[in-house]
Amino acid sequence: MVSHLLSVGKGKLKVILITCALLLCYEVQAQSFKGIITGGANACQIDGDKLSGFHKPGYMLGLGVERSIYKRWSVLLGIEFMEKGSRTSPKDSVLYFKWKMQYIDIPLVLSFEAHQRFRFQLGITPSLLVNEKIDVGNGYQTPAFKDDLLNVLIAPAVEFFPMDNVSLVMRYQYSLVRFNSQVSNTTPKFHNLITVGLRFYFGGKNTEQ
Repeated sequence: MVSHLLSVGKGKLKVILITCALLLCYEVQAQSFKGIITGGANACQIDGDKLSGFHKPGYMLGLGVERSIYKRWSVLLGIEFMEKGSRTSPKDSVLYFKWKMQYIDIPLVLSFEAHQRFRFQLGITPSLLVNEKIDVGNGYQTPAFKDDLLNVLIAPAVEFFPMDNVSLVMRYQYSLVRFNSQVSNTTPKFHNLITVGLRFYFGGKNTEQ
């Protein structure tokens, strides 16, 4: 059953990748669309795992498109490879623990240009689990339990443009629903992470007034 769900998830991923590639190609011909490439790092924790602090580092790589919809407003749609999870620190009672979860995120973001160099954003992010490993001191192993294939997160962000086609992004994400609903008799768990990234726009950022 799990292998079937993962194969379905991989099939959906192929469709998403093809769709995003087509949208990026269409951007060349449609002036209202702009292509986006994003790279960054995550500081992660999991609420409910009895560990504290954003001690788990992770990566973020993404592609997307942006479309201006009205004056200072625009919409962004993307696909991102995200590493989430948690790990112990010297303050935790657990001797050693690392939890690495890799997701394909599909952020849908509403963006408002408050200033020529600043934008505020609010997004909703469906998140598809593709891999999960736990290390308790003997190397990463596949856990005995299976977490939910799909999670959904809320994602407010701030974006600063030092140049017209390059921005610095700081984003906070939190799960709207628990990601371990299939695991019985356990504490609900939620992703909690901060992302700092560098974003490149093809054709420059929106300037429509």
